Formats: sequence, C-alpha cells, structure tokens
Amino acid sequence: MKSKIIIWGRPDVLSWAVEFFLSTRTDWDVVSLSSKCGVDGLIHVVENAQPNAVILYQRECATSAYLPAQLLVNYPNMAVITVNPENNSMEIYNKKHVCIQAVSDLISVVEGELHPVH
Repeated sequence: MKSKIIIWGRPDVLSWAVEFFLSTRTDWDVVSLSSKCGVDGLIHVVENAQPNAVILYQRECATSAYLPAQLLVNYPNMAVITVNPENNSMEIYNKKHVCIQAVSDLISVVEGELHPVH
C-alpha cells in the first residue's frame, strides 16, 4: 500500500523541488497543495485523502500557529512536519497513545522510553 504525503505551501520552486524529490519514491503518493486554498482547503483534502504525513512550510503556518496541533487532534495517526527553509530545519509532530499501568511507566515516558499502545 502506498504512503500518502501532502505538501502544503506556496507554489514555488521549493515546493516543486520537495514534491519532485519525494515523488521519486514509487511507494509514495505525493500531492502538492497551494496554501492559497487556505487552512479549510487543506483540512478538506486531509479528511478525504487520509495521508500518512502532511508537510507544512512554517511561513504558511504564521497565520495559523495552531495548525499542526489542530491536524494532530483531528488525525492522530498522521505525522505533521513543518519545514523552515530559512534555517534548513524541520519540526516533526506526531501523537502517541501510551498505556500507563504503574508509576514506573510514567517515569519511562518522561525519560523518553515510549511504549505505545498497539
């Protein structure tokens, strides 16, 4: 089964390059979506496509700082990646559900040893 990736940003050379690079993977279905469609347009496409990941450009998130969190709340099995082309960095967000049965489990989670529920 192909992984679905949505890229949301300005229709510029950077978006085109990222889409082209990711599309070289034959097991990925990559869709580029212009930020001109707005947050509502993005959410509509995500709702219909159910992608594995959404890549957002941080400059596009400036008008909606809560967009990564909003996407994770509504689509917890999806990764949200924000890319900052000014400093060549990215932030990766995903939601984990962890079953805690004892205090030691909480300590393990705080220390970064996650045990997700399957």
